[in-house]
Amino acid sequence: MDISRDQIKEAVIAAGSDNEEFFHFPVVEDGLYLQQDPDEYSDFVHFMATKLPPSKFALDIGVASGGQTKFLRDYYDIEKTVVLDIGQHPNFKHWDRIKKSVNTNIVLELIMDSHSKEARKALLPYQGQFDFTFIDGDHSYKGLKQDIELAKEVVKKGCIFVFHDTGAVPDCVKVFNELQKDPDFEMLANFDTRFGISVFRYLAVNGPKTGMRKKISKLFS
Repeated sequence: MDISRDQIKEAVIAAGSDNEEFFHFPVVEDGLYLQQDPDEYSDFVHFMATKLPPSKFALDIGVASGGQTKFLRDYYDIEKTVVLDIGQHPNFKHWDRIKKSVNTNIVLELIMDSHSKEARKALLPYQGQFDFTFIDGDHSYKGLKQDIELAKEVVKKGCIFVFHDTGAVPDCVKVFNELQKDPDFEMLANFDTRFGISVFRYLAVNGPKTGMRKKISKLFS
């Protein structure tokens, strides 16, 4: 896509934040209620739009208002999307409105706990199809690790993983540091102006902790 980073930043500000005092750009009535640093997020979106190939099938874990899900797809082509969100964020009330304008085919909405057996069961029919995932749900160490393992089980080798708050939330920082040493992942970019948005490629060297690997992992967790 032929667009500048500054043009994207203008669009971020026009889309509106969740809290002007905290995010440093205005709230817009019927906007996207973005929870992003405008410089950091603009850098990330510009990278996705200009450096990486389009996605055929994405999995978003944790969408809040859905503003990020929509905004990214305005600049980065994603053919189909599955959304998984527990539905408890205060801004989730905006999702029904925002999802109507998301530039993708939302093939499935799972409004449930991503750590539930039901979520895993619902995703398994798509196993090996996802080539992009944005993970911004549970920010606890254990919760984020669970979301990563769930995604690893259903995505394809080479899938792009994006994580939010990898520079601001201590548990997310801890996971980020581990991922940099994990042979399953290769870091492609890291945008850390304020909150942290990290982009990795999934190499699937070891793969998900299923079967015996999962049992052994639980013994040491």
